[in-house]
Amino acid sequence: MSLATLVIRFAYFLDTSVSYRRLKEAARTLLEYPHSKIKFYFDIFMVILVVLSVLCLLYEVKHPDESVLEWIIQGSLFIFILEYLLRFWIYSDSHAIIIEHYEYALKNNLPFSLGRALAKVVRKKLDYVFSLLAIIDLLAILPSYRPLRFLRIFLLFRIFKLFRYARSMKTFAAILHEKKFELMTLAIFAGFVIFAGSSAIYIFETNQNPKINTLFDAIYWSIVTMGTVGYGDIVPLTQEGMVVAMVLIILGICVLAFLTSIIVSSFQNKLVELKESRLYYDIEKLERYILICGYGRVGEVVAKMLHEDGNALVIIDTDAAKIKLAQERGLIGIVGDASKSKLLGTLGIDKRATHIICATNSDELNIFITLSARSLSPHATIIARVIKAAHKKKYLLAGANYAFSADETIGLLGAQLVTQPVSYAALEGILSENTGIVFESIFVHEYSFFNRQTVTALSLSSRRLLLFGIVRQDESTCEKHFFFNPADDFVLQPHDSLIVMGRKHAINAFRKQNEKRSRE
Repeated sequence: MSLATLVIRFAYFLDTSVSYRRLKEAARTLLEYPHSKIKFYFDIFMVILVVLSVLCLLYEVKHPDESVLEWIIQGSLFIFILEYLLRFWIYSDSHAIIIEHYEYALKNNLPFSLGRALAKVVRKKLDYVFSLLAIIDLLAILPSYRPLRFLRIFLLFRIFKLFRYARSMKTFAAILHEKKFELMTLAIFAGFVIFAGSSAIYIFETNQNPKINTLFDAIYWSIVTMGTVGYGDIVPLTQEGMVVAMVLIILGICVLAFLTSIIVSSFQNKLVELKESRLYYDIEKLERYILICGYGRVGEVVAKMLHEDGNALVIIDTDAAKIKLAQERGLIGIVGDASKSKLLGTLGIDKRATHIICATNSDELNIFITLSARSLSPHATIIARVIKAAHKKKYLLAGANYAFSADETIGLLGAQLVTQPVSYAALEGILSENTGIVFESIFVHEYSFFNRQTVTALSLSSRRLLLFGIVRQDESTCEKHFFFNPADDFVLQPHDSLIVMGRKHAINAFRKQNEKRSRE
């Protein structure tokens, strides 16, 4: 069996290995995914480790025989090396490159060249090795290599590693990268001014000023003067030198002003991104939440009621003014298009969103949101607002569990008001909670206190509660059936939902009784 065949088989083995894929995904989550909770704690740990290792190395300069310091330094060195190797590993999928070359050769009836495939693998890995942060990581390891003591000069690069973990430093580095053209132009101008000022002061002061003997002295004086520091150790003695100093001070102020304006304007543009990043981290902390897409008239009312009931909510809307209003009311709001799968995936709706409410004022947008949400989260309950009743079937086909039409509901209430004004008044009082009477759903799980009991055993009348009905899900078809005003001998089963009506405090006491056995 040839070497090429062994390499190809091994590449396919890695490609089909679930354990290998999970291990690499776990490493990426730890080191790269910006909204990962474990990465957040890992970054804090690495910041502490970097600072501690630097302090130990500095302390060791005059205390070389401390054994505890030696253990800390060597331990941090091991972690830094392990991190470097992990980043080197996850930067690219070498087996995927080999498989791609092999399948391309088969497809086009060409001989497979193992050398070319490995050359591409090496080039891909070298892209990481010669990247800025990878070079900093490598240089940060060198100061602890004992036989080469002179490498301690690279101790500063261990401090630069903080740019990888601290978000504020990452933001500053991103700003420098984005404004590199403006900063480079400003640096060229400043360099020209320093060169011209150094040359002029050297010419005018060399034979007159005993403190300017070399060109380096002139360059040092120009930089100090242009930076408006003014140490006073070197002072021009000739009138020509004084003129040069005045010009350098004025130009230095201009350069610093331009530099400040570039950085400040960039920070202002980054503030929105920083706020959004903070919101994503807040969402990561939520184990379960309800996603509301659209904060218009309907979404605002729904959010208010759910928030008052203590539910964790996340609001998405394209209107920044509406999101600002939601945030002022203590809600987590994000400006964005909820129909985009990328945004929904970033929010982690597949793992944490229990319910998704589509409440925008557009059928097209609500249907797109439903499609995107259902593709990412098969188990979440999707409730959609229907603008035109004719589109209701499309919502159900798109994956919505429930679709309601606000216009249809308003029409039914209007008809009720005309035909039965008394019953309408009662219904309005219940819905608005003006009477203190509310509808609540009580879920019966396997360990519930009321599981396998009859309706009579619930003693609802003594609790001043009224059983409106029971929702039961058929395990074979997953369809839900509603039993209105069930008989007294109706036996409750796991996954039933009791729809009860009564005052809030009575329903809460009933709910606690239902959960009593589960706690025991």
